[in-house]
Amino acid sequence: MQKTPLYITAAQGNLTSRPPVWMMRQAGRYLPEYRELRKQYNFKQMMSTPDLATEVTLQPIRRFQMDAAILFSDILVIPESLGCKFDFIESKGPVFETPIRTVKDIENLNSDHSAQNIDYVYQAIRQLKPQLNALNTPLVGFAGAPFTVASYMIEGGSSASLKQTKLLMVQNPALLHQLLQKITVTTINYLNAQIENGVEALQLFDTWAGLLAWDDFKNLCFPYIKTIIQSLNNPNRIPITVFCKNTSAYMELLAQTGCDVISVDWTVNLPQLLKSNRSFAVQGNLDPHWLYAPHNILKDKIQLLLAETKPYQGYIFNLGHGLMPDISPDAVKCVVDTIKSS
Repeated sequence: MQKTPLYITAAQGNLTSRPPVWMMRQAGRYLPEYRELRKQYNFKQMMSTPDLATEVTLQPIRRFQMDAAILFSDILVIPESLGCKFDFIESKGPVFETPIRTVKDIENLNSDHSAQNIDYVYQAIRQLKPQLNALNTPLVGFAGAPFTVASYMIEGGSSASLKQTKLLMVQNPALLHQLLQKITVTTINYLNAQIENGVEALQLFDTWAGLLAWDDFKNLCFPYIKTIIQSLNNPNRIPITVFCKNTSAYMELLAQTGCDVISVDWTVNLPQLLKSNRSFAVQGNLDPHWLYAPHNILKDKIQLLLAETKPYQGYIFNLGHGLMPDISPDAVKCVVDTIKSS
């Protein structure tokens, strides 16, 4: 019988011999082996083809021996399952054919809430399990939280200000909540299917929530995240992590969602949070820009972080956001090796 993986032990709030380490966006375009695949396939082909998604998920595990693998996919599979057509444009990101702005737009979305047409995600999970089980490496599944997913659907793609979303928020809040509720139901079904197919942990990403005022976060994000977590069919109590930017502002509410882990960005005083009377494990919070530093400086930074976190249980090393595409794999290796040798 295999030992409980280090990542799972820490996510359950327990003390570990060292922090487990993985990184958001660890499977992706900073890796030369990923870039070789991208010469042959576009992003949507890669995430929707189980063999390719399996390969990309495993690439950082082979190279760095991370303590957790995160499924190679995208948070926009939910809009796709609801019938929203979009494409990924190089140097621009996702672009939706028809943004969601009216009651009719929402009514035209698929209404059975079945997270349909995305069986490729579940097939990739099933394919990954034997290989990851042999390494005793847990697989983290994920979804976008409803507000962040809704913002892409409303804006028609990425937006630095979320202007259209905020206009809807102040001009027609009932319509925004109608969309959030539809996404929430679909996301519950989607994550339940991931659990059924074998993921050992889940993470909800609410990246764009960081652009909201506290009261708006309480109204538009908190209740839907809480509903998802408390509605999951999770008989084995696999750990659930919530991530958003501007974590410090929302910590009080995030702690009330029922999540097992809060993934924090670099705005958080990590030692202070770890020593607080908390009911959750903590993941994060290194600013990924530190990975551009010379390796001796990066190593010193990681060793300082390790010293600050060593006395506390329930800590998982990660970044405060994802790896950027031009970060050197050698920098990632420096971080992982420093942590694993601690």
